[in-house]
Amino acid sequence: MKQFLSILFCLNFGFAFSQQKQDTSSSAMVASAHPMATEAGLLMLKQGGNAFDAIAASSFMLSVVEPSMSGLGGRLQAIYFVPSQGVKGLDATTQVPATYVKKAKEAEHGYGTIGVPGMVKGIVQLQQQYGKLSLKQVIQPAIAAASKGHLILNEEAKRESIEIKELRKFVGTTRHFLQKDTVYPGGSMFKQPALAKTLRSISHDKGKSFYTGGIAYALTEEISKGGGFLTMADMKNYKAEEAKIVRGSYRGYEIVGTGLPCYGAIVIEMLQMLEQVDLSKRSEKDFLQYHAAAHHKAYEDRPLLKTKEDSLILGSYAAKRWKDSLPTIITLPGNTNVTDHSNGHTTHLVASDKEGNLVSITQSVGPLMGSKVASEKNGFVLATTMGPYLGNMKPGERASSHISPIIILKDGKPFLALGAAGGARIVPAIVQVISRVIDQGITLEQALAAGRVYQMPDKLLVENHQGVYWKDSKTMDQLRRSGIKMEEVKAPAMFGRVHAIQYQHPGIWIGAADPDWSGTAEGLKNQWF
Repeated sequence: MKQFLSILFCLNFGFAFSQQKQDTSSSAMVASAHPMATEAGLLMLKQGGNAFDAIAASSFMLSVVEPSMSGLGGRLQAIYFVPSQGVKGLDATTQVPATYVKKAKEAEHGYGTIGVPGMVKGIVQLQQQYGKLSLKQVIQPAIAAASKGHLILNEEAKRESIEIKELRKFVGTTRHFLQKDTVYPGGSMFKQPALAKTLRSISHDKGKSFYTGGIAYALTEEISKGGGFLTMADMKNYKAEEAKIVRGSYRGYEIVGTGLPCYGAIVIEMLQMLEQVDLSKRSEKDFLQYHAAAHHKAYEDRPLLKTKEDSLILGSYAAKRWKDSLPTIITLPGNTNVTDHSNGHTTHLVASDKEGNLVSITQSVGPLMGSKVASEKNGFVLATTMGPYLGNMKPGERASSHISPIIILKDGKPFLALGAAGGARIVPAIVQVISRVIDQGITLEQALAAGRVYQMPDKLLVENHQGVYWKDSKTMDQLRRSGIKMEEVKAPAMFGRVHAIQYQHPGIWIGAADPDWSGTAEGLKNQWF
């Protein structure tokens, strides 16, 4: 009991955490974007829970400690492996309200951009169906962090401060996230009593109050008064749906993702384009240029997802697209029509257990602090769904995005689970990590630290800041001399933030957190007292 209280004390007050980016375990693993979220998931495993309990605890904790990226008012996409069932997916993204009416000119944030939240429905459904612990146990660490307070990370304070002008416009956001008209500084104690109350309600009634009870009534009334579209009928009718699974192959591995509203098909198409080249025998410079080429060709096909998604994952289609684009595809990397997207803001988390379960989840509120609106009574930020951020949307439509949680199988068994944050940069980040592990044979930790590229309309962006891993130390010099129009990006975390778990025979889970972020990876040890 003493050890349990000690762990809970650390969770409540946000210190004494491991900062490790990589770990191994023969039992179970958690990797997430915040040390408190990783610790919450690990605590569930220590209490006898499984990967689904761990991922739910981490998910709820992220809604407390990383509100700029995800939360109760946002969306969630999951892909998971259960030994007796194989790979399945869950779609709990936000949905456009039934009464939504598009205006000629729409605001980028505010009440009018708020759709039906899906995160709560999705994570509760997943945990209730496959978890071993009670929902009260799973949510308790998040409740403690919200009610007793936690120390805000400097990075979270900086992200919130970027949106300070917009946050000040909304009463709920000002009440719950600002003090003296500014954000809480990094290192300060942040208590969220309203959010703690909301989390307690969810833990007691398994989310019923959130969609059909008091939380939903208060939420829809606030949004209606603010000029938004969300109604009680939208909340009551919302369902977390079984996601469409899309599959493809890459050098003997099975790549499994989720279809629209996710971009799993683009991940598969991009990899199958790259399969046309033996990347294991290419220089690091050529490796990056081939990835840039596959990226820009696959992104041209994004408009086809709604009509020809099943065709995009065919190896023959990818091979033809690649062949038709040669030879200019490598020599002219600037000839792409890829749209210039912002870096985007989301979070990814993964968990595994000794029973062989593996879960990969991406959750988001859209841009930083979502719609910038926080519920006055309930204390959480609402995601952006309608408006310019995600493009034209129709009533009842679910938000499509670059979110792409992935599971990779080898001989029918889990090999790798990963996903990323970063808007349009999610897909190339995931593909480059997969390729480095499979094609270059480097460790998962090295693959996450390796430099990434992103093809812009007029130039190639190349990640090159302190700590970037290059398999070949001459890579940057070779790129500079190649004549490619490129820009070196010195700022960290600009090319997606990846969290991943790899299975290594015999019976070892390897977890890794993106070195450009605040997250950690921790495995369950047999003797933890």
